[in-house]
This record gives sequence, structure tokens and C-alpha cells, in this order.
Amino acid sequence: MVWLIVLGIILGIIALIMLIPVGADVSYVEGQLGLSAKVCGVLIKLLPKKPRDKSKPQKEKKPKKEKKPKEPKAGRTKKPRKKLELNMDEKLALIKAALRGLGKFGKLTVDRFMLHYVAGGEDPYNTAMTYNYVNAALASLAPICARSFIVKDSDVYTDVDFTSDKSRIDVGLCLVIRIGQVFRMAFALAFGVLGILLKNKLRLLKEKLRRKRSGEEILPEAGENADNEINTEQNIQQEERTDSNG
Repeated sequence: MVWLIVLGIILGIIALIMLIPVGADVSYVEGQLGLSAKVCGVLIKLLPKKPRDKSKPQKEKKPKKEKKPKEPKAGRTKKPRKKLELNMDEKLALIKAALRGLGKFGKLTVDRFMLHYVAGGEDPYNTAMTYNYVNAALASLAPICARSFIVKDSDVYTDVDFTSDKSRIDVGLCLVIRIGQVFRMAFALAFGVLGILLKNKLRLLKEKLRRKRSGEEILPEAGENADNEINTEQNIQQEERTDSNG
């Protein structure tokens, strides 16, 4: 009986922990990143860090020991890291998959959402196309967000500035979630994103095979030329041996 009571207490504690609301308040305004953790309605600021008080004496730092540079091992070269080659449609599909995964197990609470986007660039045509694409993407994402989130405060603004040489964006998001939802959504996000990445790999593989097939049309001619050169060299060597024997 004792072990049943202990097991019940443990399960009760786990259930209470799963129900604790936690969240994060992330912002990127004027090139500065802000980050705060939210636990049971209390914000804990993490970034940017508070400036140090210059009036307090600073501790002397011990000099760091100089590390000897590692000699590269013979025969080993560093392989360049492969970057994801996602087109605009795949990027949008990736965002949609992430939003569907987030909203699969119930609506999430968004205390505030802020998005200020001003399109800019050196080419006015590309600037206008980017502005239209952003508005179209926001319009297609709005129904998904409405099904997945409970937004308490929203501030979305888009504009275009043909006098600016680059785009400007300010983002703010405060999302609250229960700990139990984190584990369930992690699996949904993983499978959703994995499906998009697999499709991307298949697309790149098809393109690689297509380029390889187009290059194989020249390979037979190159092979015949190589065989002719080898036969010519063999004939010359045979003639030289005949002359030396004679």
C-alpha cells in the first residue's frame, strides 16, 4: 500500500508540473534582440543584460593560458558544411507546417504579437514584388494562426519604402504554454518539419540527377576520344619496339 501512495504522489506532482504555464517574450526591435522568460505570469529578463555598475570594483581576471594551436592531421580535410537550399514555396510550407504542429494539440495563448515590416531595396521592382509576397504570405497564414492561437494583443503593419536600400523588420512575440504541451508539440513539429526537409532533399536529388543525365550525353564522345588516344600511343610504342629489334 505504501508504494501505491508514493506512486500516486509522484504522478500528482508530475501532473501539476505539466499544468504550470511557462512562456517566452521575444522581440527584435531596431536591430536589438530582447528575451524574457515567463513563469506563472512573472517575466524574467534575460536579454539585453543589465549594464555593469562602474562604481563597484571589478574582480581581477586571471590571465588565460595560451592554447597551443592544433596541428591538422595529415590526410584529413575539413568538409564544407552543407546549407539548406530552400525556395520561397518551401520556406512558406515550412512555416505552415510549424504553425500546424503548434496548434495541433489545442490553442496557444499569445499575450502580444507585433510585426512591423517595411520593404526596401535597390531595385524598385524587386522591392514591390517582395512587399506583395509578404502581404500574400500574411494573408495565407492568418487563418492558420486564428485556428492555432488565442491572440490577446496584435499589431501588424506593412509598408514599402522605395528610398531605402534595405528592408526593415521589427518583431515581438509573447507566447504562453503549459509544460505538458511542450512535449506533445515537439513531436508534431519534428514530423512536420522533417516532411518538408525530405521533400527538399528529393527535389535537390532530382535536380542533381537531371544535371548528371544532361552531362552524360557528352561522356560517350569523350570516352571514344580517350580510347583513340590510348590506341595511338600503343601503336607508336609497338613501332618503336619493332625498329629497335630490327
